[in-house]
Parts: sequence; C-alpha cells; structure tokens
Amino acid sequence: MKVLVTGANGFLSGHIINELLKCGYSVRAMMRTGAKAPALTGLDVEVVYGNITDKSAIEKAVAGCEIVIHAAADTNQSYRKIEDYYPANIHATANIIEAMSGSEGKKLIFVSTANTMGFGTLANPGNEDKPASPLFLKSGYAKSKFIAQILVIEAVKNQKIDAVVVNPTFMIGPFDYNPKSGKIFTMILGKKIVFYPPGGKNFVDVRDAAKGIVNAINFGKSGECYLIAGENLSFLDFFLKTKLLAKQKTRLVPIPGKILELAGIFGSMLRYFGITTDLNFTNARILATNNYFDNSKAVNQLGLPCSGTDKTINDYLEWKNAETE
Repeated sequence: MKVLVTGANGFLSGHIINELLKCGYSVRAMMRTGAKAPALTGLDVEVVYGNITDKSAIEKAVAGCEIVIHAAADTNQSYRKIEDYYPANIHATANIIEAMSGSEGKKLIFVSTANTMGFGTLANPGNEDKPASPLFLKSGYAKSKFIAQILVIEAVKNQKIDAVVVNPTFMIGPFDYNPKSGKIFTMILGKKIVFYPPGGKNFVDVRDAAKGIVNAINFGKSGECYLIAGENLSFLDFFLKTKLLAKQKTRLVPIPGKILELAGIFGSMLRYFGITTDLNFTNARILATNNYFDNSKAVNQLGLPCSGTDKTINDYLEWKNAETE
C-alpha cells in the first residue's frame, strides 16, 4: 500500500515516514522544490517535488496512492493577516480533497492542531468534544487549520472522501533539524538565566505522535477527530525538567502575565507598522494560559503511546549532543 506524505521535509513528517516504513508501507514523500530533508537520508522513499497550492502538482502526487497523510502546513508566527495562512493551510487542503473525491479505497489522514479544540485545566483537560477556544481562534494559524478541518469533516459528511482528523499538541523530540516547536529548547539550553511565561501546555513526543497518526490509517474512524496529546505541564515544570536532565544551574525567572501582555501589545504595534515579530497580543495571552488536553480517545482507539516528557527531553538532549560532536 502506497502512502503520500505532504510536507515531507517537516519535523513530524520525517517521523511519520520512518514509522510508515517500519510498518511496511511504501512511501511517496512530497515537498517543495529546494527543500532539504535530512531525516529522510538513506530511506527507501519516492521523493516528489511540488507546491501543495498547485492543483496539478497535488493531483500527480495523489495518483497511485491509497492513503494520503496531509501534514504540510504554514506555521509562520509573524504574519500580519490571517489570510496569509490561507494558501498553504486551507486552499491546499481543498486541493487534496478535490484530488481524492470519488476515489474508492482512498483515505485521508488530515493533520490539524489541538488548538481547534477547547483546552481545559489539569483537573478537567480539554477533549475532542469541547468547542475551540475564542482565544486560539484569534491566532491566524489555529483559525486557518480550524477552517481546513471543517472542510475535511464536511467532505466526509458529503461522502466525497474517507478521512480521519488527528490533532497533535506541542511536539518535541529528536531529529528536529529545522526547529519550530523545538525552539523551546534553545530558550534554556546553555543559558544562565531563563525567563518563563506563566502558562502551560500539553507536550507530546513526536515519535508517539507519528505512531498514533500511522495507526489512524487502520483504526481511525472516518469523520472523527483524535487529540494526539501527551503530558500536561506548566512552562515552569517543563523548564525544570530540562534544566535537571541537562545538568544545568540555570536560574528560572517568572514573567508576570501583565508584563507579557504589554510586550504582546508592543509586538502587535510593530506588526501594524510592517515590522516582523513572532510575539503579538494574542500569542502573549496564549503563553499566559494553561491549555491542557486529554489523550484518552487516541490512546484507547489508536493505540497512541505515552512515552513521558522526561524520556523525550533526555532523548532530545542525547541527539543534540551527538549532532554537535
């Protein structure tokens, strides 16, 4: 059985492809022209180049594949307008739905985000039944993925395609060659002082996420969403774990929520004047929020593994140290 994986040069996609090969699937890896994918070095995969916003490129990539894992996405945090996310996150998803519509025996695994669902507390974490938070829907990335997710679910309801939605939380782990979520490690490793935000989030091992996503091919129910989640931690707890495992004497200093929001307002003003910045008011409020999730549905139905954050951090540190030797 041949599987197309979009965004094959990405952090998650590299792990998905490795997991697919372990499970005996044939893999076609799609990435944009000029992209580098060190995680795929030496792997027996068919690589195709093309832009996911190009309908003809998508049609060619989908042809001959029984399964499509659509993991490509634009996660840029510095865009000024939500519409900047539309081509890669919404239009490309529509292209894939169109390319797969009416094809018997094909299945789409759409990689969305946990932020299309409502978060909760440690005592009452968010799940697949909670509506999306208005706070996260102010994020251009989360809003665009929310719209794309609706397109997928509506296509299933209209019997155009067979599709499963998977919703990863914050992914960390080894082989993060072009870090995005992995930038959280650069905030603390080798640092004497680290300022941390007051909120928290759910951290999932990228290898566990890849396993759960591949398992969705056989065990995911069409039209259903699955939170691919791991351990709920405050930013303080995450940095404490990393500090101890890295054997650092880093001083951890809290950033008051109000100070963080003021910095976010300043970031939003910079964006208004066309100056690129990753921090705006919405992102600042998110960093000050405890957004926690429950993974029980994916554990029970997809066999999602739960490695634990200590192991993930330790494995990341071992890989990073080996890379720098």
